[in-house]
Amino acid sequence: MAEEIDDSGFYRQDFSTVSDWEVFTAQLGEVFQKLSISDVGCPDQVDTDVFRCNWDIRTELLLLHKAKISVSFYESCNSNLKREDSSKLSVNKYICEDLMTVKNTFGPPLVLKNLSSAHTISCMYGLRRFVLISPHQSQQHLSNPSEVCFFLSASTVVAAEYCPMVPIFVQIYDHKWSIFLGTAMHSTLRTSFDLVVLKQTPIECRYLSGLMTIFKEKLPTKCVQPITVSVRNTYALQIEQIRFPMKVPFLKPLYENDKDKSNDIVLYSNKFIALPCGYFPDAGTEIYLVYNWLEISENVAIDSPLHSDFVPSKSASCNMYQIAHAVSYLTSCLRDFYKLCYDKDTLESFVGRSITEYSNGTNMAKALRHLTDPQFHRNNSSNFFESSNFPKHPKKIAGPLNENELKEFLVFLFPDLYPDTAQYNYANDEKDKNNEFDPHRIKSAPLDCLSSRLSCLLATCNAHYGGKAGLAQLWASFTRELQFIWDVRLSIPGVVSGFPNTRTCLLNQKLQMLNYCIERSKFRKYDKEQREPKIIDNSFEEASSETGDEDDDEFYECTEYAPEGRDRCLGDLKLLDCDEPLYVPITQDPVPKTEDELQADAEAMLRLGSGSGLNMEMFSSLLSDMEAFKAANPKGKIEDFIRWYSPKDWEEDEQSTIGRLSVRMQVPGNTWQTVWQKAQPVPASKQKRLFDETTEAMKVLTFLETRNISEIYELTIIPLLHAALIKFKDILETANVLDIFETGIEALFAELCHLSRDVEIFDTGVEQKTPNPEHLIENLEKMETQLYQYKCFEQLAGYPDCISLEEVKQKFREMIENENSCSITGLDRIAKHNYRFNEAETANLHLVKELRSNLIIKEYVLRVRGDMAFGPQFLRAIVTGEEVRLCGAFTENTTLL
Repeated sequence: MAEEIDDSGFYRQDFSTVSDWEVFTAQLGEVFQKLSISDVGCPDQVDTDVFRCNWDIRTELLLLHKAKISVSFYESCNSNLKREDSSKLSVNKYICEDLMTVKNTFGPPLVLKNLSSAHTISCMYGLRRFVLISPHQSQQHLSNPSEVCFFLSASTVVAAEYCPMVPIFVQIYDHKWSIFLGTAMHSTLRTSFDLVVLKQTPIECRYLSGLMTIFKEKLPTKCVQPITVSVRNTYALQIEQIRFPMKVPFLKPLYENDKDKSNDIVLYSNKFIALPCGYFPDAGTEIYLVYNWLEISENVAIDSPLHSDFVPSKSASCNMYQIAHAVSYLTSCLRDFYKLCYDKDTLESFVGRSITEYSNGTNMAKALRHLTDPQFHRNNSSNFFESSNFPKHPKKIAGPLNENELKEFLVFLFPDLYPDTAQYNYANDEKDKNNEFDPHRIKSAPLDCLSSRLSCLLATCNAHYGGKAGLAQLWASFTRELQFIWDVRLSIPGVVSGFPNTRTCLLNQKLQMLNYCIERSKFRKYDKEQREPKIIDNSFEEASSETGDEDDDEFYECTEYAPEGRDRCLGDLKLLDCDEPLYVPITQDPVPKTEDELQADAEAMLRLGSGSGLNMEMFSSLLSDMEAFKAANPKGKIEDFIRWYSPKDWEEDEQSTIGRLSVRMQVPGNTWQTVWQKAQPVPASKQKRLFDETTEAMKVLTFLETRNISEIYELTIIPLLHAALIKFKDILETANVLDIFETGIEALFAELCHLSRDVEIFDTGVEQKTPNPEHLIENLEKMETQLYQYKCFEQLAGYPDCISLEEVKQKFREMIENENSCSITGLDRIAKHNYRFNEAETANLHLVKELRSNLIIKEYVLRVRGDMAFGPQFLRAIVTGEEVRLCGAFTENTTLL
């Protein structure tokens, strides 16, 4: 009989080899073990619902016929329960609790599209933990029924073995459709998650009566528990729009000839800051009214084609949802300026090489004659500019800005140079300049100073006056005006006098340095005699009379030199080895330095060491002071110098008057002793100048003229953001809503403070990081959108006719705290205000019998708790127009099958 068996038939197949399904099942089990899904417990209670919690997502990839399959584990991480404690809980019941929890029934309306944090599966079923299997590439999808069964059967086997009662879903069809099939296994229970989407809604699926019939057909015959029903109706109102026209400084409004301006509201600001404001014309606010009926019995309400009890007038819960779509011209301007962060284009590519040359040299010669005139500083500025000998401004730099626009900008920046046409003069009182600026918080520039005005104008030019070319043209014209001001030695308007303040931004420091150079130059030419005091030294006259008869060639000791450059006596102090008083010498002024120069000196000192010649050069100020001290006190010693220059390094005993130098001053060969030995008695008037104002001014001008686009961005971004925040804060204050947004505004200022002082540490030293204000601009944009939303809410509520301002603010605070939602139940004054719907039908919120709209979303959630023999039963139906989506979770007892 064995001979009759055909060897080429059935018995040639090797059944010992594993199939593709078995390989995939084994791989899926390994992935589940790698993700530690079976070891994770879930508590029975959580603090928040699935719509507002944070999610932990872990993803692994596996291969199936060279195709990548993504396995993702989604888990809510809002529970305060520790992992080791959670493992002791029963994980068999948590899926049942999720399906039956009322707070997971309805989240924010799906039409708002603000559920990015929660997965669609969580929104459908209220699950806090599940696994999703889907093709890795979004272009691929599962559509073949055999492929779907392949994944579902493998998921069922793995779920029963590795992760009991953890739902596993398989995504089918196109990803944008969000269609999922799933299963969850236990030793005796199996839950199937089914979903169907119909483009043409059957009549029985549009109302609760038909859905109830479908639901009961899925229930086991022994389930006699009553069905609980939750219903939500969402009505879309007309989009509320308010026009806030664009206001760009120095630009005529484009809507000037527009006749339809009845709905326009202008944003006012008490401070003139050269930044645009307003909102784009397509700005609007979507408004939805949501009515809820939660956990009612199936016999309480009727919903059928003939009659429905789910009408707004019978709802005890009514919420209003708002979401604004508004883009501000201010944040749009800031975003456009932020795009210049990595732009390396030079100014030469826009305006050419010769940006500081004057038209001819004759005017410069005439300007130099003014510098030698001692009456120059007494002339009135207006008469000075009208003088025919005053150097004329050079020709306009080529660019997109026309001559009138460029002149208007320069008048705004330098009003003192154009006294006849200036409209925005700088504040004379420096306290008024600094009233909005706290140097201890933000490393910026005082409001309405030259740095702030320039930063705002550059951003406005980049957004509305020619882009980068207009920005480059304005910067080149600005640097040429500075060169002009330096040549004629005028004080720079809008810049505080004195040393550069390192608590401000680098641009403001550079302008302060240039202004200080101008002051020093004017002082050396005009006020030198008034500045130096005439001191009559009697001891010098006595010494001259005693030695006047002696020969001129007689040798004198250094202590017998005639003292020079004395300022005043230092109290009652005497020189240590004689009874002569200790005189304070006239010294040279300290050398001002900007932040980048101080940083370069520090890096050079660290790189070259303490014994380098550069290090000694940095102590030139100390050498100058020592020489001036020796000239004023010929008999003084280094101990006397220390008593005046560094009193903390002079120590005196309490019991005796004998003093001594500190320990660091007594170290042999220290810098102080070395410099003292090299110092010669030379008064400050005869010393080499420590500060050359001409050289330093040229450094500043060259620094500004050679900046590229990205470097201009780095110099001006912090003052720009500071001015933008102040402008927005002033708009809120003018609109009388600052109290609503005050916390957010303070957070923006704190973020800007951190951004302005953010540094980066390298091996060579510490450098200022390039500011990245993207996050700050996003937060500012969010607050501007909320301001637009508030204005729409204010108009929608009927202010000031139907509701007071405080009530509007209170409700809007509730809306911000509850994610753009507030309750409108019980507000009688709002109820008196009429709302407009998409069908142009006017209705009262509390007296209307039924709301009608082009867009109505009806949601039904049906639940049967059942017992543990059958588990919970769940059905969600979402009806939107002609489309219906049915999501069901049905549990059955596997032991009874």
